[in-house]
Amino acid sequence: MVALPDLPRDFKHAPHSFHDSTTTSEDKAKKTDLRRAAKGFLGSVLLLSAAGVWLVSAGANDAAMMLIKLVFSVSLFCVGAMCFSTLDPEDIAPEVQIDTKRRQLRVIETGIDGRTRRVAVHELDDLAELSLRDQVLTARDFSGRQIVALPVNDRATERALRRALSFAA
Repeated sequence: MVALPDLPRDFKHAPHSFHDSTTTSEDKAKKTDLRRAAKGFLGSVLLLSAAGVWLVSAGANDAAMMLIKLVFSVSLFCVGAMCFSTLDPEDIAPEVQIDTKRRQLRVIETGIDGRTRRVAVHELDDLAELSLRDQVLTARDFSGRQIVALPVNDRATERALRRALSFAA
């Protein structure tokens, strides 16, 4: 026998979920994609030119010319590697704060530009569930709606959350 809740399910994910990708606008996503493509192209050109410096003959192969080539190619390689290292998209997951003194859960959502877009405050007494299982922090209200679902990858953060959740109980 299976018991299903009588709650209407008109949503797929929580409003503050790491699955939710609808918070970024299309224009900002296009700018981000263009910026990523430009950085990738520039990084590959710089890495190839760092190797290409050694293919071009400069006439006399004396020690001073070899040193200049070495410094130039290492500089090109480092700048190209920096272009590739910045390709990862920024982490725009919402920040969750658990205030044990005021007994509140705050969800602070920031935009791509780094500005705070929305702050949601939930009383801990108004939550039916606040759990940390399988490295995912989950909060549900009494109607069964998922308020927060965020991954917790850091061990220190997980310990601090477990401590805060034990104080909140």
